[in-house]
Amino acid sequence: MDALLWVLALVGLWYLVSSIWRWLFPSKSSCPEISLLFLVKDNEEIVEGLFRQLALDCHFRNLSLPGRLMVFDLGSHDRTVAILRGLAREYNIYLQEVTLSQLGEVLVDFGGGTLVLDMRTLPVQQALVQARHLLQRMPPAPWPVRQED
Repeated sequence: MDALLWVLALVGLWYLVSSIWRWLFPSKSSCPEISLLFLVKDNEEIVEGLFRQLALDCHFRNLSLPGRLMVFDLGSHDRTVAILRGLAREYNIYLQEVTLSQLGEVLVDFGGGTLVLDMRTLPVQQALVQARHLLQRMPPAPWPVRQED
């Protein structure tokens, strides 16, 4: 019985020392940089609500994305780009207009750390679920919001 008590005490001491060590010397590569990329085309009815809901989720749940939040417009003919430009000014969203033929070349530049959500075919609720799942796996931090002067 005494031997078991000593073993448990040593294991507890080891966890304590390793926790203090990780606190004093945190690893810089503890979280990979992951980006979230939305592909949109003629989605004026959903883009504003989608990104505002993600911003609210991140604000109230204290979540953030370690990489970038990116939106590629694939040649919209409605107000999608205008809405996204307004959102990009308000939130830290990287917006780029890309043709469908350029998409393959642009996606090659991204590594394996990018979650691509194609809003042309994906329902909004499913996109929110997948984005929230990714955000919940990241360490907490506030959603980056640009401040108006």
